[in-house]
Formats: sequence, structure tokens, C-alpha cells
Amino acid sequence: MESQLDAEYKKWAKPVVHYLIKSFAISIAWTVQRVISAFHSAIRGGLMFSRNIITYLREMNFITINDNDTYLDEVIGYGIAALGFLVQLYFGFALPFPLNILLLPFTIAEYVLISFVAN
Repeated sequence: MESQLDAEYKKWAKPVVHYLIKSFAISIAWTVQRVISAFHSAIRGGLMFSRNIITYLREMNFITINDNDTYLDEVIGYGIAALGFLVQLYFGFALPFPLNILLLPFTIAEYVLISFVAN
């Protein structure tokens, strides 16, 4: 890069390249962290969903299964988690059309929080 620049700009080549490499690495790190967080949230949310559904159905006398005595809650929970995680990947961690307008204030708040944390 230095060979392509004028003499007065050669001193800026090295800092610019370092800044670009660091920016790219931080972008990759944020993307990986977003995937990890989505996976963790999917697992937690799927298990919460399945355990609460089983508890609700047991309290309404539709089933007699206790979630501590069976693996049914884990099987259902991991299935829901896989579905949720795949939907997140499909939409690229963004909200689909009707929800993006409805939840715009929360999206703006998220970007503000990210900018405060990043700086």
C-alpha cells in the first residue's frame, strides 16, 4: 500500500491498515458473539417453554407427566430451541416485516445501547 501512495501519505498507510484489520476482527467477534447469544437464548427459551407447557397441562389435568420424571421437556425444549435458532439464522438476526415496524422503538434503544457499550 505504501508503494501506491504519495510520499506525504506513506506515514498513514500502516495505521490505516492496522485500523482496518482491527475493525474487521471486531466485526467478526461481534457476529460470533451474536450467534453464541442466540444459541444460548434459544436453548434457555425452549426449555422454559416446554417446562411451563407441561406444568400448565398437568395443572389443567390434561396430562399426568411430571417434568422432573421424564425427558419429554428436554426433547420438546430442544426441538423448539432448534426451530427458534434456525429462524434467527434465516432472518439474519433481524426482525421480519410486520415486527420490525412494531418494535422499532426497541430496535433504536438496542442500537443506542450498543453504541454506548462499544465506545
